[in-house]
Amino acid sequence: MTDTPKHTGELGIVEAVERLLAEISPATEAECHAYDFKAYIAPQLKRFGFECRYRTDGLMDGLDGRCVLQKRTLAALTNMLCGKGAIAAMIGQRGIGKTQIAAQYVTDRLWAEHGTARCSWFHYTKLTTIVAKLKAFYGDFGTTDMARLEAYREFLTHSLDLLIIDELHEVADDSRHKDRILSDILDARYAAKKDTLLISNQSASEFSKATSPSIISRLNEHGGIIPCEWESFREKPALDTKPLL
Repeated sequence: MTDTPKHTGELGIVEAVERLLAEISPATEAECHAYDFKAYIAPQLKRFGFECRYRTDGLMDGLDGRCVLQKRTLAALTNMLCGKGAIAAMIGQRGIGKTQIAAQYVTDRLWAEHGTARCSWFHYTKLTTIVAKLKAFYGDFGTTDMARLEAYREFLTHSLDLLIIDELHEVADDSRHKDRILSDILDARYAAKKDTLLISNQSASEFSKATSPSIISRLNEHGGIIPCEWESFREKPALDTKPLL
């Protein structure tokens, strides 16, 4: 005689869980994308030095004609930075979204690597920060903190797949240190086949006058200057910031 199994209530629990799962609507592709950006992409952008306003998905998704020009500049930048030690410079008046383009470039790279074993390292900083930290390292009298500064220089020159240096125009009062430090970093990164992006709020003529001939030569030989010549968003805000659905 076979014993009849006793009802433990487990079947009722399974059925209840199945009913709950059936009531849950699957996430849409857009919802999954938004979750992945918030959970994975945005924290990386913060880690790489971008301010909060640049840790936003779709920075150039507006309908404004300037957004189209930004996307064209991004495409040119993407073609130029090919992981072989290229040096690119985005120049133009303030408020036209040059840093946005740089942030979107890094975002696109992060999306391309998301879910893969690849792990590129990027860093966004300003030239004033680099000069302030490394001035003593390159100074005539040296420094007692040489080991720490040398480690920082090594980080800038060899550890990063892409180094983004913003606001080159802000260091005019200390041009001797600026040119020496910047030239050394660019030469070392080129030798290590690491790409570099420079950003400056200057016209082409202003940039050429304020930048040492050796750096201009590097730009012409191993990269290029990308002029950004559209109207500032600060003077004339875009009417539409997102595409119509």
